[in-house]
Amino acid sequence: MPTRDAKARSTVKSQQKLAAAASASPAILMASGGDKRIWLDSVSGRNRYGTLTRPAEDEISFSSSTASSPSALAFAAATQSLSRLINPAAAGAVTYDVWFNQLHQHIAAALGCAGARTILASSGTDAELLGLGIVSALSPRPLTNVFVAPDETGNGVPQAAAGRHFSDITALGLAVQPGEEIAGLAAERIEARAIAIRDEAGRQRAAVDIDADMIATVEGELKKGRDVVVHVLDTSKTGLTGVTRDAAKYAASLAPGRVRVMIDACQLRGEIDDLRDDLANGFIVLVTVSKFFAAPPFAGALLLPDDIVAQLRGASFPPGLLDYTAAQDWCPSLRDELKIDFTTEMNIGLGLRWQAGLANLQRFNAIPPTMAAQIKREFVDAIRKRAFGEDGFFIHPDDDGCHLESRAIVNLSVTSEEQSSMVRAKAVQEQLRQAAGAVCHVGQPVRVANRAVLRVALSAPHVIAVSERLALGDGLPAAMAPLVSQLDTLFEKWQQIHQGLALSDAS
Repeated sequence: MPTRDAKARSTVKSQQKLAAAASASPAILMASGGDKRIWLDSVSGRNRYGTLTRPAEDEISFSSSTASSPSALAFAAATQSLSRLINPAAAGAVTYDVWFNQLHQHIAAALGCAGARTILASSGTDAELLGLGIVSALSPRPLTNVFVAPDETGNGVPQAAAGRHFSDITALGLAVQPGEEIAGLAAERIEARAIAIRDEAGRQRAAVDIDADMIATVEGELKKGRDVVVHVLDTSKTGLTGVTRDAAKYAASLAPGRVRVMIDACQLRGEIDDLRDDLANGFIVLVTVSKFFAAPPFAGALLLPDDIVAQLRGASFPPGLLDYTAAQDWCPSLRDELKIDFTTEMNIGLGLRWQAGLANLQRFNAIPPTMAAQIKREFVDAIRKRAFGEDGFFIHPDDDGCHLESRAIVNLSVTSEEQSSMVRAKAVQEQLRQAAGAVCHVGQPVRVANRAVLRVALSAPHVIAVSERLALGDGLPAAMAPLVSQLDTLFEKWQQIHQGLALSDAS
């Protein structure tokens, strides 16, 4: 049997060969280092989300709540970064260690948390799994993981939250059995509990009720002698929030050291300044730049507060999670302090996706917040005007709250008399991308009670493009015009698809 050192050396060599082979096509490398969801189809060149790992400037993309193709800016940044890594003659050429070290520094700084300890994760679900592993390493007791709205986070989150494999292959390529427990995360020790953010009719629950459910759950689990992880859902698939930060702080105060808080900011649509406060409060923060910031899927990370890092020294990290995370995924100070025996040295594909997302994140950070907020409002208003009175979809009253303008995810309920709403929503989403005419992307359908919604979402590249036109002297209507034109094209095609499906139902 090969030793861990031999495996590590083999992995390094294979990664280096892959990097060299991909030098002419960074798009190939950006589809590596993740599970099958991001593997590219050999014919279409698309992943399971229907997106590309190269710019698709001729396509209309409002699917950032699920996945996007990279913008030209992001792809150029990733390409340049790859050149610095694999071409010794390139300007600013660096070693692998320096490349990853700089990446960790830039991530923390761009998220307003300069100096924070970061861990890269191949997806939001991987981030959840690694976060659970970190808390379990600190907890000597049975552990209850209280997470929010499993139907509005990732499909694999319920299994990851219970310490189980959520796919048939890990991000580092190991074949596993979905649903089986991960080594070091014993099933009898970990229990997952869910908190709903909607009632049975699909209506948004009041924040006070969500908080009360969470606090009651925490109190009950503590009485049983269990430690607890509490999740704050900063933005769900449909733009809602769940568990307030104040309630999470109160829960943590009930039993310091026994109640840990994780902030699920994987959509990264809230205020970035909040993340710095979260770390100061001792919360673990989960983010991705493959949603709003439109990096190719997957590009996630964890940010750890200092007190967690201090407690991790000497702790035993679950060995099964080493199939999900590589040494260079962890910032240098964590690697030096924790002495984890990694079996894989690096995940270049993950690092390259982060380089793409960082380009959008850094550019977005330069936009005045008032301007970004105004662009979001204009986007939502444009959809409201175009969705009013249309056949085939509508903005449900329960989905037309204040969160629309802050999160810029508009949920359109799909109507159908002959088919289930979910069947119709899937058909519409597929045909928007594949039927004749412009290729149009919207977020994957989400079930809300007895209906399904398709999500039309703004992304950072949209905001960047509008802000650049404003900076050149365009008025707001002119700066928004290209974006509004894309919405018109999307809804015209949607109407044609709806009419065609209705005719098919009638025949």
